Amino acid sequence: MRTDSRWRFDLSGFWRFRPDPKGEGDYSRGFEGEPIYVPASWNEQNPAWDQLGTVGWYLRDFRVEPPQGDMWLVFEGAGYRTRAWLNGEELGEHEGSFTKFRLKCSPRRGWNRLVVRVDNTIAPDSIPPGDGFNDTYFDFFHYGGIHRPVYLEATPSVHAEDLFVTGDADGNLRVEGRSNSEAEVVVELRELGKTWKMGVVDRFVLEQRVTVTPWSPEVPRLYSLEVRVGNDEVYERVGFRTVEVESEGLRLNGRKLFLKGFGRHEDFPTFGRRIPGPALIRDFQMMKEVGANSFRTSHYPYSDEHLDLADEMGFLVILETPLVGLGERHFRDRSFLEKAVNVTREMVVQHRSRPSVIMYSLMNEPDSRTEEARAFASALKDVVRALDSTRPITHASNRFLEDRATEVDDVVSVNMYFGWYTYSGDLEEGTRKAVETVEEVRRKFGKPVLVTEFGADALSGVHWDPPVAWTEEYQAEMIRRYVESLSSLEYVAGLHVWNFADFRTPQGRRGPTRTVLNRKGVVTRDRQPKLAWKVLKDLFSLRGGEVD
Repeated sequence: MRTDSRWRFDLSGFWRFRPDPKGEGDYSRGFEGEPIYVPASWNEQNPAWDQLGTVGWYLRDFRVEPPQGDMWLVFEGAGYRTRAWLNGEELGEHEGSFTKFRLKCSPRRGWNRLVVRVDNTIAPDSIPPGDGFNDTYFDFFHYGGIHRPVYLEATPSVHAEDLFVTGDADGNLRVEGRSNSEAEVVVELRELGKTWKMGVVDRFVLEQRVTVTPWSPEVPRLYSLEVRVGNDEVYERVGFRTVEVESEGLRLNGRKLFLKGFGRHEDFPTFGRRIPGPALIRDFQMMKEVGANSFRTSHYPYSDEHLDLADEMGFLVILETPLVGLGERHFRDRSFLEKAVNVTREMVVQHRSRPSVIMYSLMNEPDSRTEEARAFASALKDVVRALDSTRPITHASNRFLEDRATEVDDVVSVNMYFGWYTYSGDLEEGTRKAVETVEEVRRKFGKPVLVTEFGADALSGVHWDPPVAWTEEYQAEMIRRYVESLSSLEYVAGLHVWNFADFRTPQGRRGPTRTVLNRKGVVTRDRQPKLAWKVLKDLFSLRGGEVD
């Protein structure tokens, strides 16, 4: 639900910051500190904060003239644990780094002081989990801070809540939502000049048939649907499209669909867990240029800006929870399941009206070989289905035939690195093993298969003939062999290269495992192409995104 029409006071800009490595501070009434920019992670803004994986304190003085109505302090993403005080009064807290949350507040007319405590300490029961800042259960950097926009927002005394909009390729529109109290509800589809009055209600469901241009990667047509509840106005950008799962693959708007694209990360120099707008534009233009039509939000839900651009530019998105690196202890822990349900619910509610989001991924590479893992995945699927029954479910697996959670999925997703972590240096045997594994997975589960990760590290500028590990030639040849071999299998519904761009990783408490970055990107961290980029461009042009 988009709330741009409500009164809003943007808190982006320069704040004050103080690291608190031991977590002993109590600055609820304010403090002095050093300059920091919000939104962006704290780690790379100052070399002294680079390895700060515990507590940091933010302070912002601002002057405001608040309007009438309920006031909220809204964070679009901060964490891992966030607490806030306004003028010395504690507003509340939130756990999780990647979803929007809001805290009720009462700013006064004139000057106000906002203090925010962010605790980025990682633990085995964090989401995602780890044993320490450089001892994570996942292979990406554990950034801390206020990563995404933060602002004050006012809601009228009567206002809309929980808006959910869907539209299919035949023009069937469904709008459901509620008001915090009974009010007159009006729904308008602006571009078509359609207006529907729902009367005085507190819950509403509208179902209509309209004539529209379907949304697709080739023609990402969006319509503005506005809902007025009393004096409140909210809206969604609607894309009418239909996604179906069949035994042999996926269909979009009735046509067979082949996903071509990448795993990505929200990782950028200095900004950390925030990709600034100009860099996002460059990323999406480059993905269009190479012939990609899709990506997975590995391994957490991405920002509104990131997914707004996917809606606008016609990219198909597999939206993934931050449940990465889970093991047996997590699947047996009822309290951890409750946290997992909460982050999953927040993700779905925030993004379920997006046309770009065509599938939900519930986990990445869990050790899910047990009945407890299957039950855990089933519980998450039930939560998703109750909130949104329109999209298929998957999870990215590296357990292949042993994965019990795959029994729950609508589409099987596999991450494979034969020729890199195993059969290293042997591209022929690695490719053969990859094809054999996909064939075995298909025979066992009888579902369409997505290859959600494959690739090899390449140091930019390092070349060798014949191709050897860590060279640009080796990465390019491995990608070429995988794409040519796997795309010929009819039940393979798509291929996502790991990764679009090099990204930062932990140092590793038990010894270095990366050269600062994971270098499986087909472009560098500053978005310069490697040899694999041209090879991939040629390969993707040979396989259409939608085929009859």
